[in-house]
This record gives sequence, structure tokens and C-alpha cells, in this order.
Amino acid sequence: MRILAYTENYAAQTVTFVINELASVQQSHHLLLSYSVRKNPELNNLKNMVVIPYKFNSVTNKLKWWLEQSQLYYWLFNYSFKKKLNKTILNFKPNLIHCHFGTDFLKVVANLKKQHLNIPILISFYGFDVTEQIKNKAVLKQYCNYLSLPNVFSIAVSNSLVNNINQYIKPYNKAQLLHSGIDTHFYTRKNYDVNSKQFVFLQVAHFNEKKGHKYTLEAFKLFINQNKKYNYKFIIVGFGPLKNEIITQINTLQLNEYVTVQEPVTPSQMVDLCSKVNCFVHMSITASNGNQEGLPNVLLEAMALELPILSTNHAGIPEIVTHNVNGILCDEKNIEQYVEGFNHIINWGICPQNRLKIIELFSLTSHMKQLNDLYSSITNA
Repeated sequence: MRILAYTENYAAQTVTFVINELASVQQSHHLLLSYSVRKNPELNNLKNMVVIPYKFNSVTNKLKWWLEQSQLYYWLFNYSFKKKLNKTILNFKPNLIHCHFGTDFLKVVANLKKQHLNIPILISFYGFDVTEQIKNKAVLKQYCNYLSLPNVFSIAVSNSLVNNINQYIKPYNKAQLLHSGIDTHFYTRKNYDVNSKQFVFLQVAHFNEKKGHKYTLEAFKLFINQNKKYNYKFIIVGFGPLKNEIITQINTLQLNEYVTVQEPVTPSQMVDLCSKVNCFVHMSITASNGNQEGLPNVLLEAMALELPILSTNHAGIPEIVTHNVNGILCDEKNIEQYVEGFNHIINWGICPQNRLKIIELFSLTSHMKQLNDLYSSITNA
């Protein structure tokens, strides 16, 4: 099958789930990846790739931003993007177009020539694109307009996102659930010899509001105040706009002795790190702009590496973590529950059942089988 994939930003460190899926797709299909911006150009090269810039001049950008922020109009048309996109389609002749992220789909479909509007299109929704974005009336109007087309199909990584699509957008073809998948052979614990003289918590996440660092650190401070007789450590790994704010909070709470902030890690380093710590922490929250998680891949990785999970009842997380089975779930921003969670999870050891759950429900092999079946059903519809 000839598949044209599009994602505006390719190979960013925060979207490894897209990178891994595309690498698997090209093993079974003739894939051409199109993108507008390339991150880390030395990494994650696919066999067939084409850049299709989506740029505006400074004046248009300001007007576009103002219209969107005012919820008056979500500007999608771009002449040069439209010209190269349609030329690429004409030459490649795809059986299906697969757009990663709903907002990227809107850019593609709004710039298709009439002769290409009947090509089956599949959209993968991942989080912000159908939580934060649908709160904007201008964006929602475009979603409702273009997902009403009979050749447009959509999938999302969690039931919460599927419900959002079907409830607010009301597409012609109802959205379906397709959980993310990870390579469980790669994410295999390297050793079980954890330091018995200390207990180490780990969080690996982008430094933004929905990752909940602020509330996690407040709770960890209270936990430390209750447990100063034992050697507890917290490693926080990541990058992003709130990094300095998080470091300042660590200093203010006088947690420097207990908390360290590290630079982003590669997948191999993630395996090494998770093999040396005791618990994985990921206290996601709904951001002030409505942005939510879909299904955090980092939890799949940590569970495949047999770590107990301390997390929140947020979006798709309960679909991965069953409370008191795979870890402990707390209500968002509930500091008292967070502290109780820290106090309970320290009595947990390594969790083989977490790895078994990931192998059974969230393996990349299972994900790709379902995706390939979906490709076939869409193109044969």
C-alpha cells in the first residue's frame, strides 16, 4: 500500500511514538513521509522523505495568530504548501494519507485540490489537538467541517480522546481507539540489583504545565519532612519552557539535597536509568488552557521496565495503570493524596505484572497489526 504520512514537526524528542510508528509502517508499506519542520536532522531518517514548508510572512503570521486567539478564524490556506503538497500527491499517488495530530490534518485537507479530496485520510489524535484545541471555537469549526467528509477517518490513543472527538466534533465516521505501542523487546530491564540503601523516584517528562511538576514537588517536600530518616532521592529528567521555574521551586523548597534535574535521555539511557531506580512518577494534570495527555508513552516504557507507577486519574492514564495493581493513582492536584501515594509506593518492589500488561495490551507488534487492519478496511471501504 502507498501511504503518504504528514506531520508538521518531525523527529522532536517528545513524539517518539510517531517516529517509531512510521519506522514500522515503512517495513510493510511504501511510505512517503512529508513534513514541514525537521527536528534533530541527524536522527530517525526514513527511506522516503520530503519537506513541504508551511510558512507565512511576519505580517500574515501576526494576523493569523490574532484571528486564532480571538477565535474568529483558524487560518489554514498556504499557497506554497498547497502547490507542493498536491504535486507530491500527484507524483506519489497514495492509496491513503495518514496525518499525525488533528491540527496537522487540518493543514493538509484545507490545501488539497478538488481532484485529491476523495483520497482516504486517517487522522491520529494524541492529546492537545483534541483537548486544548477544541476549546477554540475557530479550530472546532474547522474540525467539524472537515471531519464531516465521508473519506476521513480518525483514531485516538485513549478513550477520553475518542469521547472528545465523537462528542464535540461529531465526525461522519466515528473515532476509534488505537492505543500506542512500544517495542517491548527493547524496553527490557537490564538488572534487578537496586541500591537497598536508598529509594529513588524518577520522572521523565517535558517541562510543561500538564506534567504537573509543581504539585509533585510540593507533595514530595511534605513526604520528605515525614521521612527524613531514610535516604530518598528524586531524579527529574527533561527539558522545556518551565525548566527554570522548576529549578527555582526546588531551591525554594530546599530540596536540593533530594532532587536532581537531568538533561533529556536517549531511549537506551531511559532503559539504563529505569533499571536503577525504584519507582516512576508521572502526576499529570489538566493545564489551565485545557491541554491534557492522551496516553503517555513514557508510562508504557516505565511499566515495561517493571517499575511501580505513581500517577493521577488523568485522561488516558487509568487505561494503562490500574490502581493498587500497577501502581497508585491520585486525583489531580490533590497534595494530600500525592503524599499518601509517596508513602505507600515505597513499600512496593519491582512489578513484573506491569511488564506483562504492556506486552499483552501495548506492544508495538499489537499496535501495528491493528493499524494495518485499519489501513486495509479504510482503503477497501
